[in-house]
Amino acid sequence: MRRPTRPPEMEFFRAARAPLGDANATLALDDLRVRLSGLDGPLEQALRVRFGPFLPRAETTDAPGSLEVSVAAETTDYFIDPPAIPEQNPILLEVEGARVRYLGYRVAGWFDTVRSTGQLLLAQGDYEVPDRAMENYLRVAVAWLAISRGGALVHAASAVRNGRGYLFYGESGAGKSTLSASNRRGRVVSDDLTLVLPGPDGTPHVVGSPFRGTYEQGRAVLGRFPLAAGFRIVKAAVAEVRPVQRVRAMAELVGNLPFTAECFHRRPELFEGVERTFANCPLAHLHFRKDDTFWDAIDRAGL
Repeated sequence: MRRPTRPPEMEFFRAARAPLGDANATLALDDLRVRLSGLDGPLEQALRVRFGPFLPRAETTDAPGSLEVSVAAETTDYFIDPPAIPEQNPILLEVEGARVRYLGYRVAGWFDTVRSTGQLLLAQGDYEVPDRAMENYLRVAVAWLAISRGGALVHAASAVRNGRGYLFYGESGAGKSTLSASNRRGRVVSDDLTLVLPGPDGTPHVVGSPFRGTYEQGRAVLGRFPLAAGFRIVKAAVAEVRPVQRVRAMAELVGNLPFTAECFHRRPELFEGVERTFANCPLAHLHFRKDDTFWDAIDRAGL
């Protein structure tokens, strides 16, 4: 089986390849945008179904900092041969300054957050449908566009209540989906990945995105909301907010920044940007049980 351990070098991407078609689509997450060109009609429609209101038909092509990604066909079936037994999808990344190279089963690509350009090659196999195969590339691109602004794509559930956003982060199994399913007093943004971007004054905002995880209730949440607080969640018998040392709180937050945090030792300015954005945002532990009394605990803590 072909099981590479890293994405292809840039030389691989320089060969001429034909686009899939002449259609375009833009993933619009507030002012963070990824524009895909070279799509064929069926793929464009599949992406519009998958990403819904985050792929508006009225495109804005002059948004500053939009990532322009050209999509083309690759003749091979797979870049990574799929397994006989399902596994967690491999995402292989290499980072060189502002440029990130990517590899998955059906997608190889790269993007540059400074030059605002990228390329996505789609292989021919049918182990994943094309829009699903492209989604992880888009998640990685959004994570890097966010971190380059001092924001982050956080492995976190999130909800909006009284016009303010709340983050609930933790590793797989911490209870993000359980907490989201128990929520009755706020609008759930996601139970898996949450986009945070700095607002005009530099403070963090929760931004609606299509990366909702397994949560399928209600309409997708659009727009941006000031972040009131972030919580490392802990399953418990009684709901309460517990204070935690700031250095530990930041370490736990950074530990839940997929695709980017592993590069902070080489790109310390990225961590400094996140630290600056979250500087005045309360971070604590939230003990919760399988109901929405966690909101009462948050209210008692004045958050």
